[in-house]
Amino acid sequence: MSRQRLVLATVSLIGTTIFIVLIAALHFVSDLDPIQRPTSEYAVGPTGYLMTLAFVAISVSTWALVIGLRRDLSEPARSRLGLGLLGVFGIGVLVAAIFPIDLEGAPQTLHGTIHSINGPLSFLSLVVGTNLVSRKLKHDERWQPIHRFASVLAVIMIPEFLAGGLAAARETRAGIAQRLLIVTFAAWFLLMAVRLRKTATQTARRGDDLSSEPGLAH
Repeated sequence: MSRQRLVLATVSLIGTTIFIVLIAALHFVSDLDPIQRPTSEYAVGPTGYLMTLAFVAISVSTWALVIGLRRDLSEPARSRLGLGLLGVFGIGVLVAAIFPIDLEGAPQTLHGTIHSINGPLSFLSLVVGTNLVSRKLKHDERWQPIHRFASVLAVIMIPEFLAGGLAAARETRAGIAQRLLIVTFAAWFLLMAVRLRKTATQTARRGDDLSSEPGLAH
């Protein structure tokens, strides 16, 4: 089981890293205004496939992290609702990839409507899920070293999410508000994946040490 958690942690790390790199690259290959326009608009146009890959990468990363945390965290430290909401976010970003956003001023379409409904719900699931998961980490001594940092990052997402909603409603600076939230949740994902990898590695080493002791080797 520790080997499986190690693989899941590595997949989450790679997926989040790919997501970050692709989002950063899109700022250089697109003329989209990052202050005003949401990142979803990168999915429309000749370089749209890069945003689609970013959606898929963060979805895979999310589900790898959810499964890994479910297997690694002790029962008192495991928030089933929190992990479930993170799973909803993982599905939500796939929905965003399948149903691209309507560009500003373009005719409204069904796929654009689905995207506009899915987006806020996905981010809400992410914000609530990360806070629920972070809050319970203190109940597992292996996760206590990052409990406060993870909790701070999760709490920061709350005003960022609200600011993004307000900016979208006012149709001003929605892009920068969303990007701040993306930076924060990506940092949370990296922190959690790195810690998961460390706990899985430690467990695997202890298992190897035990199996090498006289009388315990198979």
